[in-house]
Amino acid sequence: MTAIGPALRSALGAVLLLVAAAPASAQSPPEALTWMVLNEINSAWFDRTEPFNRPPLVTRVPEGVIRPVDVSHDGRSDWLIDYTDSGLMYCGTGGCLRTLYVSNGDDYLMAFDEQTHTLDISARDGETVIDAKVHHVFCGPAGDDCAFAWTWDASLQQLVARPNAAGGTLLPNDGGFPPVAWREGSRPVADLLPEALAAVWRTSRVTCATEQEEDGLRIYRATFKSVPDLNGDGLRDWLVRRPDPCAVSPGDAVQPVGFSVWLTGPEGALSEAWASAPDHWAVIDIATTPARLISNPACGYDPACPNRRLRWDPGASTFVSVD
Repeated sequence: MTAIGPALRSALGAVLLLVAAAPASAQSPPEALTWMVLNEINSAWFDRTEPFNRPPLVTRVPEGVIRPVDVSHDGRSDWLIDYTDSGLMYCGTGGCLRTLYVSNGDDYLMAFDEQTHTLDISARDGETVIDAKVHHVFCGPAGDDCAFAWTWDASLQQLVARPNAAGGTLLPNDGGFPPVAWREGSRPVADLLPEALAAVWRTSRVTCATEQEEDGLRIYRATFKSVPDLNGDGLRDWLVRRPDPCAVSPGDAVQPVGFSVWLTGPEGALSEAWASAPDHWAVIDIATTPARLISNPACGYDPACPNRRLRWDPGASTFVSVD
């Protein structure tokens, strides 16, 4: 997004004065969120070369864009920003952007920041559950019902996966749909990872020739996903997928690499515990505790596809097939 200029900053400052003068209410959103949304709405039209070619300054957040919710149950409101009616181009085939901030003492934590078709908060099985329907690409072929669910874990200070509203317990897409996307532009990915995984991120990049970039090159990096406990020690573990090799010639197909499982040990130490065959994709089944690992070939989720279901064997210190 283009940086705002002095004139627009001054105008937004006036907006904040109007907000500050408004009657206080227990359900009034934090000033910071009001400022953020107004800034996004007004900055979307900012162009230094044409400062007079824009609509009137928006001084009030559209109704329903910021609303209080309660997912942490700590006595303070949490806040959901639903950009559906914001007027911003934050909607597309993947739905609209929704962002959830959960209270954390005197501060707030971003708990969700993704595009979804729907997002609902309700009580289920004694918990407050967030249900989201997302683009089918995260689950399978077009037409597949793609839904995920989470609840807030105060000890981990993050959302953790739960069975979805239909009772589904499988987390496809290499371990599920991430509640918060890693956007490298705002904070380096390596800063968000444990040191062992940050080292993988820094050293495993691949630079390939491509006809889709002006300079003829594209950089590919490893991807990472925090997943439910897989070995029964109560700690969350990780799935890692290193980048695929470069094609011999631009446009040629390559065989995708597999994924690897990294287990969290004492004091947060991480170690690679298992690696899949090439062109396999991880599915996590949270129907049991610890969760079960499924190594899914590229043939998809059809019953005829030879999935390999695995459980952790502490004696052998590896994953073994489930009979």
